[in-house]
Amino acid sequence: MSFSSKKLVEIALPWPPSDNSHKRGGRLTRTKTGILYQPRINTLETKRYFYEVWLKIRTIGLKSFYSAPIYVEVDAYPPDDRKRDITNILKVLCDSLQRGGLFDDDYQICRLLIQRKDIISGGKVVVRVSEL
Repeated sequence: MSFSSKKLVEIALPWPPSDNSHKRGGRLTRTKTGILYQPRINTLETKRYFYEVWLKIRTIGLKSFYSAPIYVEVDAYPPDDRKRDITNILKVLCDSLQRGGLFDDDYQICRLLIQRKDIISGGKVVVRVSEL
């Protein structure tokens, strides 16, 4: 699918942490009603990735899509030839773009395409976002 003449953003980012390892269990907490639960909190690696994406968005000066419906296309260049589920990078990647201010919430993504590309040392993702 090709993008329309509407606003288009393209950004190259480092390979994101996998969805399998981006959160860890926090300490046990008791609610006011007495129920015990263990919150899931972001790992240090995920927090660093969020900051790196936020910084890149700010440095480039990308403008937000705010709450408009959007189309996201991801070219994923894996860091090595290990077998990996490329959909596991989407959660952290989309959350980092949202936290970076590119859009208000990832529920706005109405169309999403991810393509595995050639291996690049260290890995990277190229993300294109457009209004629908």
